[in-house]
Amino acid sequence: MLELRSPQAIARELLRVPDGFRLGRDYSLPSIEIAGDFVLLDARSAKEETEGRDAPLAGLAEDWWIFAISGTGDAWLISTDDGQRICFLDHDAGPDAVPQALGIDFGQWLQLADLLRQFESADDDRLTAQVAQLLDAISAGLSARYPYRLEV
Repeated sequence: MLELRSPQAIARELLRVPDGFRLGRDYSLPSIEIAGDFVLLDARSAKEETEGRDAPLAGLAEDWWIFAISGTGDAWLISTDDGQRICFLDHDAGPDAVPQALGIDFGQWLQLADLLRQFESADDDRLTAQVAQLLDAISAGLSARYPYRLEV
């Protein structure tokens, strides 16, 4: 059975940070793979990834910065204005890539990553419907906005 854990519990366990942690450009976290498509980057790698990505329409470094990547070259973006809004950047779109709003903040992204980690570990396609329900519990309609197919 999959469990929707609080962002604070996930951050304490996986990132070893105190409650109330907010992700900013100067964070001091190591890179960590939470799940296959959820690799949180350390600050230096995030800066290099943001500056090195060829996506002129995405507003990287101005409006968004890359804080995590997938195992396939896609990127997870966080807003530069408030550091809370999360978007997805599909590398298949190449230089025409634009941020795809997910309607979640960093804490909800942690929940998403943790949920997909559990789903991958369970290796049971029968849990797909439960994952979709839990995605919508994180944020209404997230299962429709989630950029990947739900499968193990």
